[in-house]
Formats: sequence, C-alpha cells, structure tokens
Amino acid sequence: MTCGQRMRSEFRLKLFGLTTHNHRNVFTRTPWLSNRLPFLLYRAAVCLYQVICNFTIHTALGEFQPLILIYLTEWAYFLLTLHTVVSAALCFADYYDSRSQRGPTSQENLSSDVVMTTGSTTTGGETTQTSVGQDSAQSLQIPWHYKLYWVLYNVAFSGGIFITIVFWLLLRNDFTEGSILTHAMNSVTIVMDVMVSGLPCRLLHFVHISTAGVVYILFTVVYWAAGGTGLDGQPYIYPFLDYGGNPVLAAIVAVLAVVVAIPLCHCIVFALVVARESLIGVVQRRQSDNSQSVDVTAL
Repeated sequence: MTCGQRMRSEFRLKLFGLTTHNHRNVFTRTPWLSNRLPFLLYRAAVCLYQVICNFTIHTALGEFQPLILIYLTEWAYFLLTLHTVVSAALCFADYYDSRSQRGPTSQENLSSDVVMTTGSTTTGGETTQTSVGQDSAQSLQIPWHYKLYWVLYNVAFSGGIFITIVFWLLLRNDFTEGSILTHAMNSVTIVMDVMVSGLPCRLLHFVHISTAGVVYILFTVVYWAAGGTGLDGQPYIYPFLDYGGNPVLAAIVAVLAVVVAIPLCHCIVFALVVARESLIGVVQRRQSDNSQSVDVTAL
C-alpha cells in the first residue's frame, strides 16, 4: 500500500471507532522479533523507569505540592505512566497466557499492521529462516479492556508530544531535573515506544485526545471561576489562559489548542507509526530478496 492509499484509507467513518483492528497481539508484541521475551523485558524496564521518575519528581526532588496537579503537564505525565503500567501488565498477561496454551517452546508468528520477524530457528542441526508475513491466529474482535488501552495510548502519546512542543515553544522557564523528565524525556519515551512496538494508530482517533483537551479546558474554566490560583498566586493556571484578565486571548488559545494543535500532535504519532511500518516493509523486502537469491544460488 502506497502512502497515498494509506492516507485515503484512513478517512472512513468507521475508523472513528475501536472495532477496526482484529489483532490484539499488536498491543502486546513487537513486529521486529519473533522472540517475545526481549519485548517483555523492555516493557517491564520502561514501566519501572516511568514509575520511578514519577515518584522522584514528586518526592525526592522536593516537597510535594498538591497544587501542581492543576497543570496539564501533571495530567499528561500521569497518563504516560499509567500507559506504561497497563502496557506492561497486558504484555505479561499475553506472554504467559500464550505459553500456558501452546507450551514454552512453541514458535508463534506475530501480528501487526505490517509484520516482520527476523533471525533463524535451529532444529535438529538444520537452520531454517523465520518467515515474514501476517498472522491471522487471532482474528476475533479485541476485548473491551484493549479498546480502553487503545484510547489511553492515543491520549497519552499525543498529549505527551503536545506538552513537549508547547513547553519548548512558549514557556521554557524551568530547566530543573523534573522539568526535563516531564517535558523532554517523556517524548523520547513516546517515540521509542512507537518505533519498537506494534501499536497501531488511526488518524481519526484524534477525537480521543481532542476530547481530553476539552475536558482540561473546562477544568481550567471551572477552576478560575471558583477563584483558584496558580503556584505563583496569579488568578490563572497559565498566563495565556487568563479568563479574567484577557478572555479573548484565552478563548482563542483554547480553541486553537483543541481544534488545531492537539490534532496535529496526533498526526505526529500517526506519522511515526507509518514510518515504522515503512521501515519494516523495507527490511521485509530485503529479507525476501536475500532469501530468493539464496534459493537461486542453491539451484
């Protein structure tokens, strides 16, 4: 499928939903390896890293102030941490469930939008190249908790990218260890996770993160109306969301953020997924060509 065909296929009404992907394995496995143990260890390591960072930010780096929970950065970082915890749990469950059903030594293909396995298998002294292709072992609709995880992934990843871009473009007034972790390393974690996992992405799922954006905007309005203040005592959370002092600017920023900026950040995640799939396709074709060359030489 060419890039143009892929883009056209994304603009279908049914893709607003969460029933357009029939392989739950894409959420718990990597398309790069047939051996799932390395990806399981990766999920566990990222989860541990994210939880430790979250704990460190709120305790070891200073006294915890509940008021910081009003900031969008806190919301986004909590969702990213929650994503790593849930993804690790689902990955562990899938790994041990498959081992209990098929045995610890069974060979299984992976499933993804584009699936590629690498390496070779040695059996009885003979080496056999692993296959490259799609797996249709699980063609049932994904369970409801996987659908919720898909929404969490869309919101956490697009929201994390949004936080990084907004901070480095508009704020840039805090270069503490906690700020680096929440405004820079968060996106490093997101990009790395997209590239090594098999997580799918639908362009029209920007509605998930846009809905989350609307929820936060409504929260800031209610918080301001109730007389809430920021950490510096000002009657707003962010200076560009000063509903009392500059309501026109606040309204413009809120609308542009929800309608333009947040969907564009989701497009960035979508572009990363397409890049991953394209890279997998290139490696897949090279492996296929090499395999054909070996067969021709043998003849």
